[in-house]
Amino acid sequence: MVLKLIRSLAAVAILAVATPSSADEGSGFPKIVGIWHGTYLVGFAKSNPNHAKGLRKTEMELEITKLDGNLITATNRWRRIGDTDWIVEEAMGTFSLDEPTRFVLAEAGISGDDVSAGIFNGVYLDDVIMVTYAGPGTGVSFAAQLVKKNDSN
Repeated sequence: MVLKLIRSLAAVAILAVATPSSADEGSGFPKIVGIWHGTYLVGFAKSNPNHAKGLRKTEMELEITKLDGNLITATNRWRRIGDTDWIVEEAMGTFSLDEPTRFVLAEAGISGDDVSAGIFNGVYLDDVIMVTYAGPGTGVSFAAQLVKKNDSN
């Protein structure tokens, strides 16, 4: 009983002197705000209602616009190599609490009929973001390695 009281008092004392972390500081998560770019092959299932089946060479820009603690706000833009118009999709996500370089983003399309909801599983390593995407409703999948764009790109 006395040992529990001492442990409780010690925990209170530690919390009283601990430096609070603000959400703006990212709370120890990687600072990934910015535009990340890469190319990849995307596979479309035969039953996909929006795209011809098979592999398509594609480019994407994942713009991480805000970090709020472990929460991530992002915009995903993608297009076929050679196209001029971007497909735009919004995403919200979170860093993993037990592996802070790993994150997940859930996206929903805003550009029109040819977009679908899906999940990005990502990891930030050595200034590179690697993502694996699955769109379970339409049978879309890909993996991409993204590098941060400079302001001059």
